[in-house]
Amino acid sequence: MNIEQYLNELIKREGGYVNNPADRGGATKFGITEAVARASGFKGHMRDLPLDVAKGIYRKLYWISPRFDQVNTMSAAVAEELLDTGVNCGTGFAKPLLQRALNLLNNQGKGGWPDLVIDGIYGPATLNALKTFMAKRGKEGEKVLIRVLNIMQGQRYIEICERNPTQEQFFYGWINNRIA
Repeated sequence: MNIEQYLNELIKREGGYVNNPADRGGATKFGITEAVARASGFKGHMRDLPLDVAKGIYRKLYWISPRFDQVNTMSAAVAEELLDTGVNCGTGFAKPLLQRALNLLNNQGKGGWPDLVIDGIYGPATLNALKTFMAKRGKEGEKVLIRVLNIMQGQRYIEICERNPTQEQFFYGWINNRIA
């Protein structure tokens, strides 16, 4: 798959214009928050955010900047999962997840790569660890890795709702649409 396909799926999940007062992201369109749209130079009403502008923001901030495009060269499924998590939970939350998961899956360094520094930076060490993991574990390993990423994302939703019960109205949808 490619980024265009991912974005089409993502936008289908995110929907059009929404302005739920309980949503901490505020007004959104195609899943892009008003704050992100403004920081990216969009000045109009969120209802009017063009699809191509939203896709451009996603490509730049949620795909290329966090280096999920690099992950995509080794595992399309993992890259798409990271993109989705980055959009829904923020890239600051999403980026370290791969490093945490790979550390949990390396059997204390016996898996072929040392523990990674959990810094959210996808440099040579992180990308080589993923490459080694994929070569060693293949498609089954890829499924396990995605499950681990989903578990961590699901735990995040649980913590959000336990901290702030007003967010429970979103919990069912988060789990239904985001956790496989």
